[in-house]
Amino acid sequence: MTDVPKHLQVMRDITGTEEYAGGANNPTIMGWVKAIARAYPEMETYCNSYTGDDIAWCGLTVAYCCTMAGIRPVFGVTDTERWLWAQAWAGDGENFKEVGRPTPGTICVFTRSGGGHVTLYEHTDDDGMIACRGGNQSDEVNLSHYDPDTLIGFYWPVAAGDQPEIPVEDRPMLEEGDSGPDVTDMQSMIPDFSGTIDGDFGPITKDNVWRYQQSRGLEIDGICGQETWNALYDDKPPLPQPEPPPGALTTKQQNDIRTIARNSEIADYLWEDRGLAPSGWTEGMAVAFGQDYLRLQANHPALLKMTQARRNSDKDALNVYNNDFRMLGASNERAGVEVLINLYALMLGHGMRESSGAHCEGRDQSASNVSSDTAEAGAFQTSYNAAGASNPEFDQVMDEFAIDHSCCYLDVFSVGVSCSESNWECYGSGRGFQFQQLCKNCPLMSVETAALTLRMLCNHFGPIVRHEVELKSNSIDLFTQLRDYMDGYGIPVTVA
Repeated sequence: MTDVPKHLQVMRDITGTEEYAGGANNPTIMGWVKAIARAYPEMETYCNSYTGDDIAWCGLTVAYCCTMAGIRPVFGVTDTERWLWAQAWAGDGENFKEVGRPTPGTICVFTRSGGGHVTLYEHTDDDGMIACRGGNQSDEVNLSHYDPDTLIGFYWPVAAGDQPEIPVEDRPMLEEGDSGPDVTDMQSMIPDFSGTIDGDFGPITKDNVWRYQQSRGLEIDGICGQETWNALYDDKPPLPQPEPPPGALTTKQQNDIRTIARNSEIADYLWEDRGLAPSGWTEGMAVAFGQDYLRLQANHPALLKMTQARRNSDKDALNVYNNDFRMLGASNERAGVEVLINLYALMLGHGMRESSGAHCEGRDQSASNVSSDTAEAGAFQTSYNAAGASNPEFDQVMDEFAIDHSCCYLDVFSVGVSCSESNWECYGSGRGFQFQQLCKNCPLMSVETAALTLRMLCNHFGPIVRHEVELKSNSIDLFTQLRDYMDGYGIPVTVA
């Protein structure tokens, strides 16, 4: 960068100014107070309270440099929100925006004994110490070095214009587990970032990187490398959204449904022995519910079968879990959308128990079920030999999605899920092999065939038989809220 921010140039010009020893005051320092009062008359009374340079003057120095650059210093209601109080520069939030990685002239706020310190960034030393130019640094304006562990934050004055851009080639590769200013910058640059901009690269940040990469046609790996940095710097627009096919959720509906799921209480639930669900699982199941709501309204045969009233059979999961539903005040005695809500609530926990919400899960490697019909696949670990109990609907659903992948919603289910080569491996040939592939690549087919199996042959699933699947009231609440959203949308319902 060749241009020096004006407020930093002022600081450089006054470097060497010292406070006077003893009872005398340096008239230059006292003149800075008068300059601020002339520029901002409403601050005159406050300025008059500064009676000598024996009062800490780091905030005064930064305020003077800002004033000379046409930047209004922080000036809140109380004294601790005004420019003499060093940490006030960190609490403005409107006129001084926090940034991740500093450039020359960035305002730095540190903690120190007795309060804080405010100064201007120059550079970072090879040993990681932060070199800053400011006042009241050993009783003068100079360049001093500070421990990054004492840093409160970096702030850029809005009135100074956009912060000078760090060259994209200087950005490091970032991945889950990283932290620091570059992570903060990356988080702030991702459009519609759904987490907290805190400089910590955790699972939520990884999900956002995944989603950004997918929306821009980049390699989807959840790592911010040069390709992703370049796209962020270039404000690369998202890929055009194709028109949804007849009977599919619109892009707005998908986005709304994902937001509802992301903000639901069940999204933060720690499933027993499984932990937090991938965001793609909760959001994927929510989108699948919305799609199946439309298919039920259109009287799709598979949806009519899976939403029939509870059967008095040990092969119907809704009957096996009947007491659990009753304890939650839920009933499955009347066919239709209420059954769909309850079935999806059960499946949300079922998929977490079977696969931790991974759409691409392969068969249990400790088992010998390697024939095409018995090899388990997908989030629910269903195998094709379950088809006979719910045919013809099971095979009809499979054929439907084998022809048309437009409503599979793989992009949603894949967020936050890592798939290994062994996950993708399928076994055998023929119809069973095709079923395994579709379970992993077309999650909605996996959901619907699992739903049919839960209603007609639930002993196919060990966790259901052993009553290990968690049925939570928050799951029912989520799908009830989604039902209400779909009821209020008011769109015509058709199916391809």
